[in-house]
Amino acid sequence: MPIPTRTLGKTGETVSALGLGGVCWNLLDDDAEAVKIVHRAIDLGITYLDTASGYKDCERKLGLALKERDRDGLFVTGKCIKRSGDDVKREIARSFEALDVETIDLMQLHAIDQQEGLLTDVLKSDGALRVIEEYQKAGKIRFVGLTGHTFPANFVQMIGEYDFDTVLNPMGAPNRVWNDFSTTSIPAARGKGMGIIGMKVMAYGQIPAEHCGLFLHYSMGLDIDVAIVGMDTIEQVEENVRLAEAFAPLSSQDERLLFDEAMKVAVGDKKKLFWLPEVRAAG
Repeated sequence: MPIPTRTLGKTGETVSALGLGGVCWNLLDDDAEAVKIVHRAIDLGITYLDTASGYKDCERKLGLALKERDRDGLFVTGKCIKRSGDDVKREIARSFEALDVETIDLMQLHAIDQQEGLLTDVLKSDGALRVIEEYQKAGKIRFVGLTGHTFPANFVQMIGEYDFDTVLNPMGAPNRVWNDFSTTSIPAARGKGMGIIGMKVMAYGQIPAEHCGLFLHYSMGLDIDVAIVGMDTIEQVEENVRLAEAFAPLSSQDERLLFDEAMKVAVGDKKKLFWLPEVRAAG
C-alpha cells in the first residue's frame, strides 16, 4: 500500500500524510548525501517537503534536489522568522534564491507564538503578512500559514484574526500529555477549513525504535493532514515510509502502551519538545 494521501485543508492540494521534515538531512556535510535522501523520500511517495530559512542549508540542498527532477505533485514549503516588511522581504528573497524555484507553495510565519504581540506586528501595513500577500498577488507564493511550538491557546486567537490557509503545531503523543494542541488548534483550524500539519512526532529522538510506529500512527490518526518527521539517512526514510504505508488506528492496548511511553518522555527534558526537531535512530 502507498503512503496515505490527504487534502491539505482549503488549499485543495493533495499531499502525502507523511512529510519530510526540513531538519536532519540538511545538517549532513555531504550535499550529495542530503540530496539522495530527498530523492529517496520523493521516490517512495513523500510529496510534502518542509523547509525554513533558519534550518542551516535546508533550502539550498532541497533546491539542488529539485533541479534534478520534475516538481509536479510536490508541495514545497518555507518559513520566515522575520516580522517587519523590509526584513521579511530580504528573508523571503533569500529563500527563493536558495531554493532556486519560481514559486513556493506555502510560506509560514514561523514560531509566531513566541512574540509578545502575536499578530500585531505582522498585520501592520509594513508587516510580514502584507509582504507575503504581495508575493501571493504576483503568483510567487500560493498559500500562507503559521507555526508555533508552545502556548496552544494562542493559536485559537490567531486563527480567528487572519484568513490563514494552514497551521503547523506539535502533534506528538508527548505533547498530548502536557502541552496539548490537538484539542485546541485542531478544532479552531478545522472550523475555518485550514490545513493542519503536525510536528514533533518522534519527540526529538526520545522514542525507543520499537515504538516509533505507535508514535507515527498516533499522529497520523489525529485530525491532521500531514505528520512531518526529520530523517537523515536513507534507512530512516525507508523505515518511516514503511510505517506510514502500514498506518492503522491504534487499538486500546496500543494506546495504553503509547501513553505510558509518552509520559516517560513528557517528564524528561521539555526543552526538546518546545523547539528542537524530531530526530530518531534508524529502526
